[in-house]
This record gives sequence, structure tokens and C-alpha cells, in this order.
Amino acid sequence: MKATILIIDDEESIRFSFQRFLAADGHHVVTAGSYLEALSRMDEMQFALIIADIVLDDGWGTDILQEVMRRNLKTRVIIMSAFFTLETVMASFHMQDVAYLTKPLRQENLISSVNEILQP
Repeated sequence: MKATILIIDDEESIRFSFQRFLAADGHHVVTAGSYLEALSRMDEMQFALIIADIVLDDGWGTDILQEVMRRNLKTRVIIMSAFFTLETVMASFHMQDVAYLTKPLRQENLISSVNEILQP
């Protein structure tokens, strides 16, 4: 198993697809459909990587970044969005281990981005 990854997206089809793609690549994948569910998962276990949609039903992907910082975690984060604004990028500017992916994502782009950000 390469890494433990948390996928946060309110669209079940995205969570299912990403879990399937990343598990096939050897990762252990946990999913959450909301910000609050993601916080619960973060209480239960540690993640090497969190992939979060920017817009969630009950929060923002940037809220996850702030939670990672507040908890002083060594977790890397990928933020996904159909489009990015300057405000989105600036909200996470102070985080070192953040990457951005634009939806829709192809399987090979997801896997290569994940493996790249997980490099030491």
C-alpha cells in the first residue's frame, strides 16, 4: 500500500471513481461526502494526502486546509475545482504541500498528480 488518502467530494460518483482509480494504484482510500464527515474521518486516522473539492455542501476545501494547519498535520492536500479564482489560490498560499487540479479529471492525470505530490 502506497499511501492513505482521504477523498472529500459531495458527488458520490467522483468519490467512487477516485477511490477505485487510486486503490487500483495501491493506495488505501477513505471517502467523505461533506466537510463534517471529513473532520470525523480525520479524527479517526491520519492521511498522507487529502483530495478535497473546493465547494462542499457544508464548507469549503480551503476549510480543510485550515484544519490541516490547525492540527499541525504533515498531510499534503490537493484542491479540486472546475475553475480556480485568485481568492481560492490566495486562501491556501501559506500551505506548502498544496496542489490544484481542474475538473474533470482523467484517471491518468489523477494518479500522476497524486504520486507527484506524495514524493518526499
